[in-house]
Amino acid sequence: MKNQPAYLVPGDTVLLIAPSRSVSEMDVAAFSDWVGAQGWKLECAPNLFAVENQFAGSDQQRAEDLIWAINHTKAKAIFTARGGYGCVRTVSKAEELCGDLEGNNGLVNLIQKSPAKWLVGFSDITWLHLLFAKANVQSIHGPVATQWKLNHQHIENNIFHLGGVLRGEKQTINMQRCEVIGSKSVAGELVGGNLSLLYASLGTPYQPDTREKVLFIEDLDEYYYHIDRMLYSLKLSGLFNGIKGLLVGSMIDMNDNAVPFGRSIKTMITELLAGCDFPIVFDVPVGHDEENMSIKLGAECNFEDSKLTQ
Repeated sequence: MKNQPAYLVPGDTVLLIAPSRSVSEMDVAAFSDWVGAQGWKLECAPNLFAVENQFAGSDQQRAEDLIWAINHTKAKAIFTARGGYGCVRTVSKAEELCGDLEGNNGLVNLIQKSPAKWLVGFSDITWLHLLFAKANVQSIHGPVATQWKLNHQHIENNIFHLGGVLRGEKQTINMQRCEVIGSKSVAGELVGGNLSLLYASLGTPYQPDTREKVLFIEDLDEYYYHIDRMLYSLKLSGLFNGIKGLLVGSMIDMNDNAVPFGRSIKTMITELLAGCDFPIVFDVPVGHDEENMSIKLGAECNFEDSKLTQ
């Protein structure tokens, strides 16, 4: 199990960074109000509202904000504004900026030497989760700040659930609608995130160690054939070897070619992993769909009796 940052209490300082796509003040206004309602103090990164094409400022600006957040001496959590694309560029530039001071694993060393903080986000933020996992620190796969302004039936519960996780309240996610293949129980340290980012991490220093752990995946807006390619790549790279279970979150808004691929994602996974001795749980309410519960990566999880607890 990874090292656990301290849970939040009223009066704590939290940070907001934008390591991927750009945001405006209006985009995060509802999030800012929520932070205040929790009794926390929000500090925005110096370059939070910078813009360079689709990015939240230049690679240099985003990298400086990431280093600023990691180095912060008082903050207890780092929230992320939105996903999109950009974290791999942000982390690469940040490694370059602190490498001379911290050695070949600059950011990892920086995270380990700095006061521990919860990282919160998902989607493209998976790259940061992989970074924190490499530094042996737990993080939270949960909503990004721009989602506070959304208006759908699950948003209030998503936010309420995240607040409970950050306060250290034991959380139970109802998974009665999930389909389970194999054993009905799963237990172990939780790792993973967005499938596309896990695929992108293969062969890099950020590729996760999944052995003896519970692997979680989710994704959005991909072609069925590309999902199949990524799943095969994960298998060939050994990410399914020795895992205790596979949790499959939301897989929505998928695309097909004029000639259909002919397999659903559930079919792809069950065919690819046929004969494996670990359970597979589909339709976990985590990811890009409206229901997006928060889970602690690097922490122990237990799935039993249609409930996921941490």
